[in-house]
Amino acid sequence: MNLHTACRATLIAAILPLAASASADSLPQRRPGFWRIKTISPEVGLQSHDVCIEAGDGLLGAPQDNCTKPTVESAQGGEVIVTFSCDLHGAREVTSLLFTGDFSSWYRAQSKTTLTQKSGATRERSGFTIDAKFLQPECPKP
Repeated sequence: MNLHTACRATLIAAILPLAASASADSLPQRRPGFWRIKTISPEVGLQSHDVCIEAGDGLLGAPQDNCTKPTVESAQGGEVIVTFSCDLHGAREVTSLLFTGDFSSWYRAQSKTTLTQKSGATRERSGFTIDAKFLQPECPKP
């Protein structure tokens, strides 16, 4: 697994709601309860996780030391755009996430990433898509 693939897999894991709350207060809050979250990306294929979301759980994981604080912008139709950049051994990766949905029954996150090498060469690509569906208010007992 190369560095870019490892960073992308780490980012996908961070976006999944298994991590700490996001620092940005303007991010939408999901309805607490049991959710099915499906992620598709070229690096990891299709993955599905059933996750218990508690009140206050954020959409983003804890920030990494090599990344900027995310900026949050509201767009048309209730869409939310989150952008942050990370330094990767001299290269810079800028990720933008587009969140849509009502966050009480479903939401979607789509990412776009631009990697700028030390040489100045850039590469843009679509990173991953997350589709989440609310299943029920109560989380199953472990």
